[in-house]
Order: sequence, then structure tokens, then C-alpha cells
Amino acid sequence: MDAAEPGLERSMAESAPTREDAPPPLLGVHSVDWSRRYDCSGGTDRVPVLLDRVWSGTDTVGALDELYERLVPEHGICTAVCVRDATPAAVPFLVRLAQDVRTPSRDRVMELLMRVVDAVDEGPVEPCFGVWPDVWLTRCGQALCETRAEEWFALLDEEPDPHRRWRALRLLAVAAPFNGGGLALWLWRSALDASDAERLAERVIAAAFAARGDPWDRRDEEEDWIGLLREWLGVADSVQDRLGEPPYPSPEQTTEAAGAALRNLPEWMADADTAEALTDLLREGAPVGRERTEAS
Repeated sequence: MDAAEPGLERSMAESAPTREDAPPPLLGVHSVDWSRRYDCSGGTDRVPVLLDRVWSGTDTVGALDELYERLVPEHGICTAVCVRDATPAAVPFLVRLAQDVRTPSRDRVMELLMRVVDAVDEGPVEPCFGVWPDVWLTRCGQALCETRAEEWFALLDEEPDPHRRWRALRLLAVAAPFNGGGLALWLWRSALDASDAERLAERVIAAAFAARGDPWDRRDEEEDWIGLLREWLGVADSVQDRLGEPPYPSPEQTTEAAGAALRNLPEWMADADTAEALTDLLREGAPVGRERTEAS
């Protein structure tokens, strides 16, 4: 998969700021006491080795496949993602790898990171390895909040590909409740600074989802608008057709989701006049749809 996507990797490097002199993303990985953190395969020593292989480009595909199984495998009993002690410990390093322009196969690293986001968003469903995983998932959410969030916000301005922006937005929106809502407010301020109607719609949707309240309300009890925003933000993580572009929501879906977001923003975030003004802006510059095209 790595060799089949050189244009994609090149696009990411060109759109991201140059950080050739930045500290390596795995700085400190061997200072973590991994012997106290079991992964989902029962090991305590493989995760740092695999992270090293990803960074060095040594069998990156194999290393990432094994990290999936050790950090976020499918649950053996129900449709859910499993986590264990090693997962939150690995999150800061996955974030830095996904952000660093020097990382081989950054898109695949981001896919792995979004699996962690899936687990945090879903919340605890069943015990993982005999333990109710709420503490592990909370620590994952906190790590997502606390690891270089400013880099994701920079990406929102610099990245022309909405698919990658949506992944960053979804990560921030899912993680926001785990730092007291600070990221939600930051997303809202980012929405007010949006350079066009498309970015405005994206950020309004993410800000409203970030401010939704209890992140682990059971799905059958949550309000319809929350599910609508979750579905919109998750489009970027649908199964991607490698012969074409990822699926995009229609302009109508985006307009519907942005409207629901504006109607449900909390009062501490936006007053009625501001929400009405933004609604007018979105009506004037509705996001355009994108047709699927074969990859060049």
C-alpha cells in the first residue's frame, strides 16, 4: 500500500509546513516503562519496537499491521474496538508520527490513529481482557487532547484535501470532552476564522460535536443531531476505494449537518445572533460536491 501511494505522500509533504529540524516524533518512547503496560496481544515489549520500525521505514506495512492487533484490535465478543494499557501510552507517539512530514506512510499511521479515535468515540461497550476499559479510553482521549493539538489546527488552514481535514476535525471533536471542553472552544474560534464557506461548515460541525456533553451517551439514547454530526465527521473514515477518491458527503448532507450544528451550539459558545449570521453565510456559499474520479 505504501508503494502504491507516492502521489498521496508527496501531497501531504507539500501541504504541510516544513519541520525538517523538528525533534524526532519518537523522542522519549524508550523512557516509557512499557514493562507495566500490556498490549492487546499480551506483550509488554513489542510496541516501542514496532513504532521504531514505522519511523525508520523498516517493513512499515508489517509493523503497522501488528500495531493494529496490539493496540486496537476488533473485540472478540461484540462489534467494538479493544484497548489495553499500552494503547494510551502509544497515542502521543502515533500523533507525532501522523503529523511529521518525515514519517513514511503517514496516511496509514493516521488510519491507525483514527481507530483509537473510533474506540474513544464509541466508549466502553464490553470488558476488554476482563477489565472495563473506561480508564484506558479516558487516558486515550486525554492523550489526544494533550499531544500537539496546535498542529492539527495548523493543518486545518494549510491542507487542501478535505479528507485529511475531516480526520483532524474528527480527532479534535471526539477528544474535546476529555480536556474540559477547551478544544471545543478552540474549534469554535477556528470556525470564526474560516477562510471560506466549506471550512466554516466543517468547523461548525466539529465544534458542535465537540460540545455535545457526555461523550459516552449510549447511541440509542443520544439526540438525533449528535448522530447526524457523528456520521458526517466519520465519512472520511469510511472504507476507502483505493482505485478512486474517498467518499464525500453531498452538499445537501453538509448543509443539513451544519444547520443542525448551528441550532444546537451551547449558549456559552455562540449567541443566537451569531448562529443566525453564520447560517446566512452558509446559505450564500454552500459547499460544493465532489465527483469520484479515478486516481492518477
